Amino acid sequence: MKSRLLFLVFLVAFLATNVAFGETFNVTNLEEFQDALTIAESNGEDDIINVAEGTYNINITSPLNYSTNDGDSGHTLTIQGAGVDKTILEGGRLRIDTDEDWNGGDRGADVTIEGMTFKNRRGYIHGTHINVKIKECTFSTGGGIEVRLDSGTITVTNNIFSGNSSVWGGGITTYLRSEGTITITNNIFSGNSAKDYTNPLNGYGGGVLAHLWLGTITITNNIFSGNSADHGGGVSVYLTSGTLTITNNTFSGNLASQDGGGVWARSYYDSATLNIYNNIFFDNTANAGDDLHIGCDCNGNHIGSIINLYNNNFSGNADFDTGQSEDLFINETDNYSHGGNIQENPLFVDAENGDFHLQSTSPCIDTGTNDAPYLPDTDKDGKPRIIDGNGDDIATVDMGPYEFGDICEGDFDGDSDVDGSDLATFAADFGRTDCSGDCEGDFDNDGDVDGSDLAVFAADFGRTDCPVCE
Repeated sequence: MKSRLLFLVFLVAFLATNVAFGETFNVTNLEEFQDALTIAESNGEDDIINVAEGTYNINITSPLNYSTNDGDSGHTLTIQGAGVDKTILEGGRLRIDTDEDWNGGDRGADVTIEGMTFKNRRGYIHGTHINVKIKECTFSTGGGIEVRLDSGTITVTNNIFSGNSSVWGGGITTYLRSEGTITITNNIFSGNSAKDYTNPLNGYGGGVLAHLWLGTITITNNIFSGNSADHGGGVSVYLTSGTLTITNNTFSGNLASQDGGGVWARSYYDSATLNIYNNIFFDNTANAGDDLHIGCDCNGNHIGSIINLYNNNFSGNADFDTGQSEDLFINETDNYSHGGNIQENPLFVDAENGDFHLQSTSPCIDTGTNDAPYLPDTDKDGKPRIIDGNGDDIATVDMGPYEFGDICEGDFDGDSDVDGSDLATFAADFGRTDCSGDCEGDFDNDGDVDGSDLAVFAADFGRTDCPVCE
């Protein structure tokens, strides 16, 4: 009996040790990194690879590789660095392939990459039906990254893509050949290019190329500046059927040698819907459609897709009634509707140096529409998305990714001042260490209400000019 008990204790310890190893890897060099990827291919676990701070110089001929077909189906792979400025992969490729031969291999094998910098090479993720998340990374002076799936979801959040180049999707290519969802939110795309030097008309999407057969593409709270391509200097989208929504972005100084300096969009079937709301298009150039170029009759039946163009700011040469002009070109307008669009200098704080916040006199303040589809709750800085920025006591969303206005963190009751009633609310929370989203005074979201939160509240206390929020 005693020997049997000892055996069971040993067995439990052995299994626990192996599960822990299979789930989490802490790597500090390229050899350990590749070993972790190789084990994760077939260990049947939800794997996390923590990549320590440092610069990892990857050999161009020996990329980091995760490649499987059926061996790890349904499990997750998370690769996370120590921070975008701390973990740097340079020179070679990180290649993740969960379905080598497109035969439906590792379905549901979700992939997450976060908290690291990729330099001087293009990353690659390929799979069948998986969910891919790329968040809080930087891709610079290389080829960005390509995500190519049969179906699933692609979510790209809080990244920076700068100085990358490729034939398609200089910053990122997001490709779903059947159905799914593509979401691109809170990113910066600057100085990327898409160019095919063997075919000068074949470069699509300087910042982003998004391709989807059926489903939804949502692009919100992003900045696209100084990108270039043959088609779609900032963004190039191809949608067969489904919904494209572009809400609260800024497109500035992008260039297309052919069409769509800011955005180039194509929809195949007239059942597709294109929603363009609350964006700033300014100083983009192209041969046709400097700011926006939409082709919505690719099936040739002379019936256009549904196009909703509301509360955007264009560069100055857009005819919103006809939809066919220098800055705005839509080839089929029978299902096109518009309203609330303007054409003025948006008055950025310092566009030349990448600051696309709005000056206090910007015409884009409080001129968006609160009814925009997929309107985010917060702006790119994390501030409330709908506030009264012009002092008329009406909370209206701004155009572009940044909301204008100095928010009062301590105005809990929303009465435009921070006074005794707000102090009582804060005092009721002060000292708590068990916050899980229910402490109003936990301004830094670290799970407690302490001295750092008190400093934030004290800075606002006594203010009587807090903007109205919806």
